Amino acid sequence: MFHSQFDGASSLFSGVGIIPSQATQAPDPSSFSPPKNRGAPGALPLTVKQIAEAYYASDDKSTLTVNGSEVTNVRLLGLVMNKTESDADVSFTLDDGTGRIDINRW
Repeated sequence: MFHSQFDGASSLFSGVGIIPSQATQAPDPSSFSPPKNRGAPGALPLTVKQIAEAYYASDDKSTLTVNGSEVTNVRLLGLVMNKTESDADVSFTLDDGTGRIDINRW
């Protein structure tokens, strides 16, 4: 009969384990505060539907308001359709599954 060192009373999981050299402690969730980035440049991920439902916060039309927050830069992810290139710009339609939006890139 075949005999190995793992037969009998010994277990595959007995023996010395790996122990961290220093005690680790989870951070206290009450000490966490979200970053204060109001007005900071950054791109907010939005859907085409959210952009279609947004409104302009002022008459200069440089800032949109989405869900009560002013937005200047957005990030969209979708399928590019109907791409047209010229020397000055690229025009295309972006479909993200919630709707379509026409985009001009200069």
